[in-house]
Amino acid sequence: MFEKLTSTSYQLSKLDIYNQFDSQKGWADMEARMGLKKVIPLFSRKVLQYAAAILLPLILVGGLSYYFINTQDQMSTIADIDQYVKPGVEKATLILSNGEQVELTQDEINIEEKGTRIAYMDKRLQYETDIIVDEIKEPVYNQLVTPRGGTYSLQLADGTMVTLNAGSELRFPVDFTDSVRRVYLKGEAYFDVTHTGKPFIVDVEKADVRVLGTVFNITAYEDEKQITTTLVEGKVAFEKRIDGNTLQQNFVLTPGLQAVMQKADESVVMKEVNTANYTSWVSGKMEFNKERLELVMRKLARWYDFEYEFENPSAKDFHFTARFDRANNISEVFEILEMTTNV
Repeated sequence: MFEKLTSTSYQLSKLDIYNQFDSQKGWADMEARMGLKKVIPLFSRKVLQYAAAILLPLILVGGLSYYFINTQDQMSTIADIDQYVKPGVEKATLILSNGEQVELTQDEINIEEKGTRIAYMDKRLQYETDIIVDEIKEPVYNQLVTPRGGTYSLQLADGTMVTLNAGSELRFPVDFTDSVRRVYLKGEAYFDVTHTGKPFIVDVEKADVRVLGTVFNITAYEDEKQITTTLVEGKVAFEKRIDGNTLQQNFVLTPGLQAVMQKADESVVMKEVNTANYTSWVSGKMEFNKERLELVMRKLARWYDFEYEFENPSAKDFHFTARFDRANNISEVFEILEMTTNV
């Protein structure tokens, strides 16, 4: 299917259909039915008075199709939108303890931070402590921030591997000198925790995730209505907090289980899941299994870095099932959704 969707002949045949499409009539006919008003690349606000390109998903007989409309209401080519709405790449900002910000790429990095060497090796940022831990009186914290359209991996001082998804923040000590290894997460991250005998705690909004040595994924974006912890290997405890401090309730997860806490009422539900649906992003894939359009669009917007809004809230309830590479162009993504959805 992927070869078909990406072939030149297939895209040219699609483009011929698009060029025959009456965009003004299509907009008028479908705007009220679909309700997904427009998707605007962030760059366009800086370049054009209006949008340089507007992505309008339309529900048609036979599935989901999409059209790209410019400010003169004329059809644009698939290549035009792909020039501006790009897949995410490896990029992040490292904030040191003194507030200095270091823009991270795949280039050579060599930083000294309070006795800890920070370097880019083996496709990740690595922390290596060069001094005796007793010399450190107070924990020294760094913060790793990935923007929309970015991802980054790092190895903490204890050997724990962490990969941050787009639009995420991780605050962590440059070395773990306390009796508990605690880090602070906003957004989404995949953890492969090294066993040291010290508990490892991920502090998220209203809850802690406590582990000794395990592999798991946490989704805790501020714009999401829930916090999700998915366990791949080992064992973790999902711990609710009262007033941001006192632990209220403990939920123990074993492999294949997921804890979902609703932020509104702080209720927690445990369920069995296919962990690959929630962790495939680490290996460069994106999966949707009967996902609501509302969630699909939020995930795509974070990775491809565009903005959108729903005019008709009922459109959020359309469901999609698909799997594709995160390196795909946005046009390919919507082609795949068109082929795989049962809408």
